[in-house]
Amino acid sequence: MSKLWLSLRRWNIKKHEASGMPATAEQITRLCDDWLAAVTQPGGGMAIGGASERFRLHKNGVNFHEIEFDALCAAIVGLTKVVLLPGLTTVVDADHQLLWSWCAEVLLCRRADVFQPEQSELRELLSTAIHCALVTARNPGLRPSDWHREALITQIQSVHVQELTANSLLTLTYLAFPVLEGLIKLKCTEFVDMSGRVLAEFEVPRRGGESGRLRAYRPEQRGNGQCNSIRDLLMLYRARVAGEAAGRYLDEIFGRLVQLEDKPGPDALADWRNSSLHGAGSFPTIAGTVMGCALLIATDGIAGQYVELRQAALDGLAARQRMPVRFGNTFYPPW
Repeated sequence: MSKLWLSLRRWNIKKHEASGMPATAEQITRLCDDWLAAVTQPGGGMAIGGASERFRLHKNGVNFHEIEFDALCAAIVGLTKVVLLPGLTTVVDADHQLLWSWCAEVLLCRRADVFQPEQSELRELLSTAIHCALVTARNPGLRPSDWHREALITQIQSVHVQELTANSLLTLTYLAFPVLEGLIKLKCTEFVDMSGRVLAEFEVPRRGGESGRLRAYRPEQRGNGQCNSIRDLLMLYRARVAGEAAGRYLDEIFGRLVQLEDKPGPDALADWRNSSLHGAGSFPTIAGTVMGCALLIATDGIAGQYVELRQAALDGLAARQRMPVRFGNTFYPPW
C-alpha cells in the first residue's frame, strides 16, 4: 500500500473500513446538518466542541477520492454551509482542506479539459488559491511522536513564510473572489468574455427585488456593455447557464446566506467583496463560502466524465508517490 493510502487510512474509523462502502450524498448531508445542529446553542449562540466535532466528515470515514460525483457536490454544499454560522465566526477544518485539495486534484489534472491553454492565468489563480487554502493543513492522523518534528519545521521557516501562513485565510479571501468571477465568466462565454465585455444581451434583477426592475446588458452599449459585477454575474450564471443540479446546489448556499444576511445570496457575496476590500468581515467565513461557490461552478458539467477524471487523478497521485519529493502541481492529500 502506498504512502498516500497509508496517510489517508490512518485516520479512517474502523466502521467505514469494515463496510468498504464510500459515503453517499445523503450521509454527507446528514453529517453536516448534524454538525450545524450540535453547534447551535439554546438562545441562538454557537459553540464548537466535542459534541459537534464527532460529526466531522474525516472522523466518519468520508474519503473524497472514493465518493461519487453527487456525494462530492453534497460535500461542497454541506461544508460551505458549515462555515456560515450566525455572527460569521467559524473555523476552516481539515474537512474543508481535504475537500478543496481533492477538487483541485480532479479539476487541474492533465486529462481535465476545464481550462483551455488560453485560460492558463485562471488555472494558475485557482491553483494558487488552493495552495493558499492548504498551507495550514496538518494531518489529523499524526502520532504524538510526529508533533515535535512538525514544530521544528515551523520554527526554521522564514518569518515571511510564517506570517503568510498565519494570515492565509485573509490572503485566500482576496484570491477567492477573482477565482469565482473568472470561473463564472468561463461558464458564461455565450454572454461575456473573460474581460467582462458583453457578447450577448441579458438581463438581471436589480437590487431590492421589485418586480420588473431589471438591468439590461447589451453588446457595445455605453455603460451596459461591460459586466464585472460578481452579483450580476452570479445572477446570469444561475438563471441562464447553470445545470439543473448545480443551480439547485447553489440555491442551498444562497438560502443559507439569506438566513444569515437577510438579503439574496448574490447580494451578500457582492457586499462581502466590497467589505473585504476595506479589511472588514470574517475571513474564514468569506473565504470558505466563496471557495465553495467557486468549486460548485467549476465542477458544473463534469458529472459525465467524473469517473474518468477521478481515475486520472488517482493515477497521477500513484505515480507521484514513487518520486522522492512532492512537486507543486499536486494537492491531495493536503499535507
